Formats: sequence, structure tokens, C-alpha cells
Amino acid sequence: MDNDRRIAFLTLKDIEEKGVWSNLAAEKRISKEGAAVPAFVREIVYGVLRNRTLLDYNIDKFLKKPKISLSERIWLRMGFYQLALMDGQKDHAAINETVELAKAFKKGSESFINAVLRSFQRKGKTLVYPDKEDTEYLKVRYSVHEDIARLWTGAYGFDACERMLSASNTPAPMCLRINRMKISKDEFIEKLLSEGIEVIDKSGLLSPYAVYVKGSGLLDTEMYKEGLFSVQGESSQYAVRVLGPKPGSTVIDLCAAPGGKSCAMAEMMNFEGKILAFDIYGHRVGLINKEAERLGIDCIETAIKDASVFDPEFESTADYVLADVPCSGLGTLRENPEIKYRKPDKISSQGSILGNALRYVKPGGYVLYSTCTVDPSENEDIVKNCDLVDSHILGTEYIEKEYKVVASRQLMTEKGGHDGFYICLIKRSRP
Repeated sequence: MDNDRRIAFLTLKDIEEKGVWSNLAAEKRISKEGAAVPAFVREIVYGVLRNRTLLDYNIDKFLKKPKISLSERIWLRMGFYQLALMDGQKDHAAINETVELAKAFKKGSESFINAVLRSFQRKGKTLVYPDKEDTEYLKVRYSVHEDIARLWTGAYGFDACERMLSASNTPAPMCLRINRMKISKDEFIEKLLSEGIEVIDKSGLLSPYAVYVKGSGLLDTEMYKEGLFSVQGESSQYAVRVLGPKPGSTVIDLCAAPGGKSCAMAEMMNFEGKILAFDIYGHRVGLINKEAERLGIDCIETAIKDASVFDPEFESTADYVLADVPCSGLGTLRENPEIKYRKPDKISSQGSILGNALRYVKPGGYVLYSTCTVDPSENEDIVKNCDLVDSHILGTEYIEKEYKVVASRQLMTEKGGHDGFYICLIKRSRP
């Protein structure tokens, strides 16, 4: 039995049975079980997860009885994925090794697994979908909860929904943020190339300090240990760029963990000024401190705080406030494919966090409300429903208020590029 396929199976079972996040489950198993080729394990795990509904739709066409055990379902998903969607896999290896898995974990099931996989092979290993008419097609073709398909179709139209689902079903490229305080972009790219790391895109369409790369072991390099870069999506970098905190400013980051935006703001501020970085959980606050130390940042102060609860100590004290609120995460389906199968969450604290952010900023200062989702009800609707904000830029009636939306942008997930992200910049009027 191939150990890497065994690890992939156990990881997929952990995700299904224990509800653990795929990245945590995969890395834990890879380390614990000693994977020979970690990239192979990740390919099967994430490939099966991204295409789970599509695989099940096709598997069911080869079953005489629809009810099978979870383990049998996972083995068939792995087999169908390798046969139909995974490049470089020979049929005999995909079938035989999957059958050996079944034999090792559930003796007696191997003949059933072998028969189904052989039947699929004889039929040409071609995956089929429902007719391209409605959300049922989108649900199966892109393996997504029907409520997500309905949400995006209703908000953006069928074609835009399909483009976004297609992009969300591809692996996310790795995007780095250069620590401008330690190295220039040209010097950094030279170092990457000298380490044998492929630079895919150095243009940085949304952020001048973003570089897309391909390679492994980046977090083990001296470049990383020396704090020359961070791993951060370009959409997230762009949010910091839109807020644009200046050197010497006081900044509050309300939902700061694991610290990427706080550290990016510190770099933008030339490490001059003060950033108060809060999170509701102590262990996550520790992540902010660890990242700041690695990057050589000494202007970030952290504390455990619930961003949804107003603290009068901070009223009208900050030049800039970042409210990157908890959300459904629909813009990050590439990195977190398990989210695709859930009905989108509704986070009740979003409005209260925005309201507190507005009260913390000084007159003349700026608040950035942002999410990593693509859902009007979590984005522009939250801003529109805030009584303090004049949001006529978003389509509501113009009413002169103390807080005014000056910029708003919904980023859609781009294949080979940035994640889906919402950004809204609000300015508080001077007295």
C-alpha cells in the first residue's frame, strides 16, 4: 500500500469526521505520518475537496445502491479524481493502490472498489454534469453549496458567477509581500531566483510590493527567517494600500490576527508611529507578536479585545482604523475548499465592529471596512445600514453626515491572481 495515498485518505477522513480545516489536517498528517512526497498528498487532498460534489455525482452513476460507507466514498473519490482529473497518473497505479487502501482498512470492500473504478475506466474516465441551465449545473460542475451559487447568480449574473466559481476551483498562487524596510523589490527577486524559486508575476497590479511565486520550502529559507518577506494575498495588501496610514500615525487594527495587515501597515509607516493590534483570542494575539518580531517591527502593541464591544478608552484616538471583520470567507474558496459546501455564514458582529471603528477614529481620520468575502449582505449592505455613514456612493440617498464613504470596491476572485475581497474607505469629517 502506498503510504502517501494512505495519508491522503486519513486526511480526507479527518476533514469529514472531525470538521478540521483542510490545511491543518493535511500538514499534521504529512508531518506525523512521514509523507515521501508531500506535494502529492496535498494534490489528492485538495483535488478531491475542490471537486467533491462533481466526483460524487459521477460515482453515484456507477453504484447499484447509493448508500455506502464514508471510507468507501472517499476511496472512490480518490480513485475517480486520479483517473479523470490528476495529471501524470497511470490508470493501473490509481486503481491498484486505491484497491490496496480498501483492502488494508476494510477487508472485503476491495472487490467493490475495484469493480466501480474499472467500470469508470471502461467508460472512458469522462466526468459528466447536469445540463447547463441553472444552479444545479453550477452546484455539481464546481462542487459548491447551492446557496452560494444562488447568491452569486442573483447578485452578479450567471456568467460572472461561473467565472468566479471556476477561478475558485483552481489552486491559489502563492503571493508574497516584500518587507520594503529591509530590501528592494529588484534585490528580492534576485534572491528568489538564486534560491531556485520561480517568479510567476512581479507586476503587482494591486500592490507594488506583491510578487507571485512558485516553489516549495519558502518558509524554511533564510530570507523568510530574516524577515525579508511575508506570505500575504494581494487583495489583503491592497486593503492596506487603500487605507494608506502615514508615518507617525496612530492606527487601530480591530481584528488583527494573525497580523499580516498590521505588519504591512507598519512597513508602510516606516515603523514610525503606533499600531494597536487587537484580537479576541489570546493565542491569536501571540501570532501577531511572533510575526512582528520576525519582521523586526517594534511599533505594534497587542491586546486581547472583543472588537464588537465598544471601549471608551479609544474613542476618537486613532488617525486610521482597520476593521477587517469576521466573514463567510467566500473570497477564499481556493485556500479553504471546505467552505464551498457550507451555507454562507451570517456574522452578527459585523455592524457593531464597524460602528465601534467609526467611534475610534479622530475627526479627519479614515476607517477601512473590509472582508474576504463576495456577498453584498456582508459588504455594502453593512455600510448602507450603518446610521452614522453617508453612503450615497453605494447607491443610497444623499444625506450629509459626519462619516462619508469615499471609495468602495468589490474584488472578485481571479484565476491565477487575487482573492475575492471587499474594501470600503470611510472618512470622518473635521469638526
